[in-house]
Amino acid sequence: MISISKLLNEGDLDKIFHIKGVLIVDDEKRNQKDILSDIRALPAITVVRNVEMEQDPTSRYFRSKLEIKVDPYPYAKQNKFDSETTLKTITDGIRNIPGVIGFKEQGTPYSTQD
Repeated sequence: MISISKLLNEGDLDKIFHIKGVLIVDDEKRNQKDILSDIRALPAITVVRNVEMEQDPTSRYFRSKLEIKVDPYPYAKQNKFDSETTLKTITDGIRNIPGVIGFKEQGTPYSTQD
């Protein structure tokens, strides 16, 4: 017998998940382009759209809005996909990249069909 949670997870595999948030980086520690490259290298991230925001000229921190698309395949391949846990793993991965001061999600992640 197949569990309901397994069926729900299998249904999620055909979807692309979207995360939106504000990224804050310390441009003096590390170049923003390098940080964005590291974000794109995280497993399951397929697209990162970077939208510049108005900056505080007195701050050394650089803020931008990110729109991220996540394909669950790399996690599903290892039987480790659970949409809530996986998306949290990805956002935690962004926060742990050297030079990232913070990443604050805006709204709830959502999914769309391929």
